[in-house]
Amino acid sequence: MGEVIKEGNLKIMFSAPHSADHLRKGKMKPKEINTDTLVKELFTLKDVSIIYKTESTDEDANWDKECLYKTKCKEIITKNDINIFLDIHGMDYKREQDICIGTANGRNILGRTDLQTVLVDTFKEYGYKNITVDKPFNAKNSNCMSSYVARECNIPAFQIEINNKYRYEPCDECNLKNLINCFCKIIDKIKAF
Repeated sequence: MGEVIKEGNLKIMFSAPHSADHLRKGKMKPKEINTDTLVKELFTLKDVSIIYKTESTDEDANWDKECLYKTKCKEIITKNDINIFLDIHGMDYKREQDICIGTANGRNILGRTDLQTVLVDTFKEYGYKNITVDKPFNAKNSNCMSSYVARECNIPAFQIEINNKYRYEPCDECNLKNLINCFCKIIDKIKAF
């Protein structure tokens, strides 16, 4: 309907809830460019499960307490025995961070700092320099997708914010292939956990 779901064979799931314009507090927010492209490529290349928005709706899965997107995520996670969830977002190119990993001070990742280390180290390996954890986006809000998934499904759930300069083709630093390869390496590393 307003989202696409593809089920893979790996026990890892990626989400892009802001890949279409969305309504928050009565105001339309623009889509986060190429977050859907990233998760679609990861499904094709690595056989992970994915969900992403395809059209504007009056719900924001990373803000609203209840919405269909969250319900569908939980169903797919349960049905496929998913054990790691990564929620992909975009942040403004004016931010100093290249990547921000939101964990709610470890709560949403159930203390799995080993997985957090894999993410940070792999982003560095692929040339991303300013990688932060929980600053400026901590994913503490109980309505965030990663908070919801950690609480409802009892699996580590990360919110990953990627600077727009790496996702938007007109920017000089944009290299979607590098970003996709980086996430493929992350998948290879964490699927063994």
